[in-house]
Amino acid sequence: MSTRKRVAIDDLDTFQPAGECPNCKLNVAFIHRSRRQVWPELVELSFGRSSGPDFNGPSQASERPDMFRVVEHVLQCPRCRKTCVLHQHSGPDLPEDLEKVGEALEAKASKVRFTVCVYPAGEPDQLAPEAPESVRGLFAEGARCEQAGALRAAGAMYRAAVEELCADRGAEGNNLIAKIADLVNRGVPAELARDLDEARMLGNWSPHKGLNFFHDEVADVASLIKEAVFLLYVQPVERSAGACTASGISFTRTTIFTPST
Repeated sequence: MSTRKRVAIDDLDTFQPAGECPNCKLNVAFIHRSRRQVWPELVELSFGRSSGPDFNGPSQASERPDMFRVVEHVLQCPRCRKTCVLHQHSGPDLPEDLEKVGEALEAKASKVRFTVCVYPAGEPDQLAPEAPESVRGLFAEGARCEQAGALRAAGAMYRAAVEELCADRGAEGNNLIAKIADLVNRGVPAELARDLDEARMLGNWSPHKGLNFFHDEVADVASLIKEAVFLLYVQPVERSAGACTASGISFTRTTIFTPST
């Protein structure tokens, strides 16, 4: 899944899904070219006259589809005429109470969990260039893990990025909890520190608790780190540049000539 990226296209199980074309980046109503289940077994899904859960109409699918399944959609953009291939992942809501997991599986209630674009290829997320290179490197590695579906590894790398951010800001403490708390003493808003603590907790759970995560949970943590970087590194640079412009200070390079003797 290293070449895939998350997408948001409305009403995917209809004849004309709407959203941003991954190729030309325009908002369009796609032409739905094909639809089939590709996992756990290959099942051709024909187009019926309705939309929604029974969009497939008569097909080879069983009366009760697999709870965990992946359906492939091929959409064509009416503007650029290029296609994109999407994989729609479905599964049940599993409760945190382990004793109730069996009941949830027996109910066989399933819904779409997330959709990824397998073609065209997407690039892993990156932090703004204003962020320290050490933080950017750890975040980029986490983003590659996230796109590859290695969500626990992604959580661990995002935690490492937070710890490196704390070090760059001079935060002190015996552990990462204390360092994040110390950020508040160094001018970081308390709400932002709480967001970074969420990344720490997910990173801790990844290797030690052996928990499985949903893509949305890991993506949310990545977004929190990006927001923190924007507030701590990008925004100050933008404000400084704006203040200099308002003061009439020019950053145009000038050449100083030294008179010859």
